[in-house]
Amino acid sequence: MSVLLDWATRVAILGITGRFGTFSARDLRDYGTEVVAGVAPGRGGRTIEDVPVFERVEDAVKERGANAALIYVPAPNALDAVIEAIEGGCSLVAYPGDGLPVADAMEMRAVARANGANLVGPNSPGLISPGKAKLGFMPSFCYRPGALGLISRSGSLSYEAAHRLSNADLGQTTCIGIGGDPVKGLNAAEAIELLHRDPETEAIVYLGEIGGSDEYAVADYAQQGDAKPVAALLVGRTAPPGKKMGHAAAMIGSYADTWVSKVAALEKAGVQVARSFDRLTDVARNSLAIARRDYKAVALTHP
Repeated sequence: MSVLLDWATRVAILGITGRFGTFSARDLRDYGTEVVAGVAPGRGGRTIEDVPVFERVEDAVKERGANAALIYVPAPNALDAVIEAIEGGCSLVAYPGDGLPVADAMEMRAVARANGANLVGPNSPGLISPGKAKLGFMPSFCYRPGALGLISRSGSLSYEAAHRLSNADLGQTTCIGIGGDPVKGLNAAEAIELLHRDPETEAIVYLGEIGGSDEYAVADYAQQGDAKPVAALLVGRTAPPGKKMGHAAAMIGSYADTWVSKVAALEKAGVQVARSFDRLTDVARNSLAIARRDYKAVALTHP
């Protein structure tokens, strides 16, 4: 199985007439995703990559059965676009853009929760269920089907990690880029709960970083009696205090934000934390072996 999206997902791309929207229409369809509509005010009636374009999301939902939206619009228009997609009938929305004001992100999250929708982003590559469908701009060749659920705060880190896992024959059920902003649609706690409920996700890989509190939510989950085994890799070990490192939320403001504090909390909760990227496949394989109660396959060396 997978979470959030699969072969039945029917995608509308908001901003399909732009360069990146047009590219994504082709890229998603090449992967097997059902891209059924585009939305671009003032440009309805056109076709882009053989995809019909509508004026409004509700028209795409009514006429083409769209149930998910991928949004490529500038940050000043993003809030209105996300609200229109959710209220128009899309239960899954991915907004990859960055530079979004925190107040807009808070309102996006509130609207999604009020309508029972799942919002992925901002500042996210989106999500992918390997071999089934994707809703974002991640490079498809990095992923393959398997039993690991993957959650990442970083887009580029998730591509590289998934590629290494795939090359090590450690495929994935669904990979969710929760994004690196302080306020996000799906946070780590919510994403991990989705993977927890998925019967085909046997173990979970979490890719985190300094700043924010998502890593502590992962530690809280790992301490639950019925938790699936979790492996993790955190970046930012040498980041200086008070300096933002790439993502808006990747900044050390207190000891709790540091790599040392987060790793200690995760390991205390039973999470296997890779000390380097080269060890990620080892701790992921260990977690999968533990899930399968194949304890002879668990490496004895320190991660």
